[in-house]
Amino acid sequence: MAAVTALPVDRHVLAESPRWDAATGTMSWVDIEAGRLIVARPQPGAQVDILRTLDFDDPVGCAFRLGDARFLLALGRRLGFVTAVGDVTTSRDLLPEHQRFNDGVIDPAGRLIVGSTAVDPAGPHEGNVLMRLEHDGEVTTLDTGLGISNGLAFAPDGKTLYSVDSAAGVIYARDYDYETGTVGERREFVRIDEEGVEPDGLAVDADGAVWVALWGGSAVRRYSAGGSVDREVSIGVPHVTALAFIGSALQHALVTTASRDLDDAELSEHPDAGKVFVVDLDVTGQYGYRWRPGPLPQ
Repeated sequence: MAAVTALPVDRHVLAESPRWDAATGTMSWVDIEAGRLIVARPQPGAQVDILRTLDFDDPVGCAFRLGDARFLLALGRRLGFVTAVGDVTTSRDLLPEHQRFNDGVIDPAGRLIVGSTAVDPAGPHEGNVLMRLEHDGEVTTLDTGLGISNGLAFAPDGKTLYSVDSAAGVIYARDYDYETGTVGERREFVRIDEEGVEPDGLAVDADGAVWVALWGGSAVRRYSAGGSVDREVSIGVPHVTALAFIGSALQHALVTTASRDLDDAELSEHPDAGKVFVVDLDVTGQYGYRWRPGPLPQ
């Protein structure tokens, strides 16, 4: 049985975007609706040192550490940079007023891919997009007509992009040519048709298996590259939002969860809801790609 340990951190409303930075041995995550970025260093005995907490005026959909200690952020309808002392530079608005950016991923060529969702969690969940920030600061729309664009991850060879539409309950796969930037049509990889359960964040391990966090499903689930269920690990709280491989050998997973949409009785029953967990999955992850520096859309 996988070891699941809640870290001694505050409860989050909607923790997401867990990341590992091997160069500094640090991890980060965001609390989307609180507009917060947390940077921490794991310590022995399931302890953690919080190194930095930065608050913003807009929801933070995702965050990626850059080589100069800045972070690349999705802030509301904009993309931006934040320095170690909290100075923020942002792009122009890239989405309509009723949408905000959500989860993202860096592609093998160092470009940011990020999707959108409704500002209002109640929806309507329609007309959302998947877009890519090019090296010259322009943006390319990769897909439209999505409900809730959510988790994004690449196969180990970088030639398949997996993406989640939580509203549709589907994990899609697309052929991806990172050298030319050509993206194939989406095809259904896995459909999750379980009452009250939605796919959320994604991670792909070194074997090419796809891990998905299950909102309403209390677990992370592993699918083989062929799309069959391989394993499921209970996290013990209702809303599991995302996961990322961390550690010196990427031998652990950092799993984020949410307390949103839970009433007082549910929060009493699940006191760790909204916490961040370290999980031993008995598999090895793969390193994420680094963003290649470039301008923001102006």
